[in-house]
Amino acid sequence: MRAIFRFRPPRCAASRRLVATETPTGSKKDGQQGGSGDDKGVENKVAVTPSDEKATTTTQPSYLGYLSGVISTVWPYGSSPPSADGSSDRVVKVAVKKATRADVGAKTDALVRKLLASTSTSSRLMRLGELSAHLLEFPASRMIAIEQRLLVPMLLRIAETSIDTLLQEEARQVLALVGFSSPPKGKGIRILSIDGGGTRGILGLEVLDELEKQSGNKKICELFDIITGVSTGAILATLLGAKRMNVDECKRIYLEISRQLFSQGRLSGVSGLLLSHSYYNSKMWVEILKKILGDDVAVIHTSRSPDSPKLAIVSSIVNAPQLQPYVFRNYEHPAGRDSHFRGGSKAKLYEAVQCSSAAPGYFAEVPIDTIVHQDGGVLVNNPTAIALHEARNLWPNEPIHCVVSVGNGRSVAELELTAVKTSTRIQDKISRIIDSATDTELVHLAMMDLLPTDSYFRLNPYMSFPYTLDEIDPEKLVQMRRDSLLYVRRNRKKIARAAVRLTERPSLKTSVERTLFDLRAHWGMYKV
Repeated sequence: MRAIFRFRPPRCAASRRLVATETPTGSKKDGQQGGSGDDKGVENKVAVTPSDEKATTTTQPSYLGYLSGVISTVWPYGSSPPSADGSSDRVVKVAVKKATRADVGAKTDALVRKLLASTSTSSRLMRLGELSAHLLEFPASRMIAIEQRLLVPMLLRIAETSIDTLLQEEARQVLALVGFSSPPKGKGIRILSIDGGGTRGILGLEVLDELEKQSGNKKICELFDIITGVSTGAILATLLGAKRMNVDECKRIYLEISRQLFSQGRLSGVSGLLLSHSYYNSKMWVEILKKILGDDVAVIHTSRSPDSPKLAIVSSIVNAPQLQPYVFRNYEHPAGRDSHFRGGSKAKLYEAVQCSSAAPGYFAEVPIDTIVHQDGGVLVNNPTAIALHEARNLWPNEPIHCVVSVGNGRSVAELELTAVKTSTRIQDKISRIIDSATDTELVHLAMMDLLPTDSYFRLNPYMSFPYTLDEIDPEKLVQMRRDSLLYVRRNRKKIARAAVRLTERPSLKTSVERTLFDLRAHWGMYKV
């Protein structure tokens, strides 16, 4: 008897290798607010960020590989369909979180203890650098670091008495990262907010020039505790605050930047707009910023100067479900007093200015990590409200003494309708939407109602001509300057009142309270 053998094709042998994903456990501490900015999604005291995730490869069968396995069980005599790529397996990246809250907390505590145990200058420099990098990566870990009572006294002692300049700068940076803010130097908190407006920034500079003169030729960085800017205001805030320039020097550099950047042919502009949604050369803009601000200077590095004001640069996040502001800071808020607005201090200084001034159609949007930034003026062209919010979180026990909001020009519009229209053109509709998005006066009206009249000063020159954002015509620039000088002459008394307010000395009671705060900080009893 002859046996008949039939060949049965093997079933799909591809199998999965499962990779477990660690998920941090723990619940949010009672009464603790959720973090903001880089601390989004933080619970308890430590955040786990995407940078802690390590990509691990694992082999998984392709869809056709699975399908062939199913067919072979139902139809045993068939042959397995070939894989589309010639292989039944594909490589898939699976994110595995390696750092837990406990890990980050333990590392924070260890870094602080190593710093406290260090004695030599080289050892302290190394430990300060390690702690600074860790706090930049995990901003929420400052809540653990600040619990070490000896940390703030040691940092203050190094910043005030060390003979090594670099060591002093590193100590000031770590103080900023743990959320420590020295009391304001004036009678209360002094805030400067600068609007967007393109080359019309020359209007605001003339106003600030008069403010400097009325204040006894003090620099702008010496008159304010926090400076906030958006778009062209971010450029001015960085030059006046971070670079500590006087207004005359700032005007010279600002006009030079404008002429160099906006002198471009129409053909190259249109081609750039079609290819990269950028009428002007974004690469040239980046090179200009690197040359002026430095290509290796981070936003947080501006906190290393002993008299540097707090700096906040505002951009818009455009790849979120809703537009929202993003604040580049050279500080962190005190532990437990987080901002409503997302932000961070890791970015380079030139990147922050580039993001804040990336006007749609003029310059390309700027991706940093997982966030795509555009001009902050798209959302908040007058950042006074953001500046006020940031200041109150930084110094919750200090009064708002003076707020100076500088605009970069407004048109003189007719108060009455001159014609009756029953409809508007599509161009008019789009123009109205843009105007409403970049409006600055509604914020001004709200601030005028909320703040005392003797502490709020809105300085926004009138324009005799609707200057464009990229205006570089010499005659129109001259006319622009005339408009601002005319405004200064008519509002000299108002500017003088602002200067007096800014230069007022603290009262005896305030001086005693700040002295006690300083003593508590040096004795290890720092408390917000």
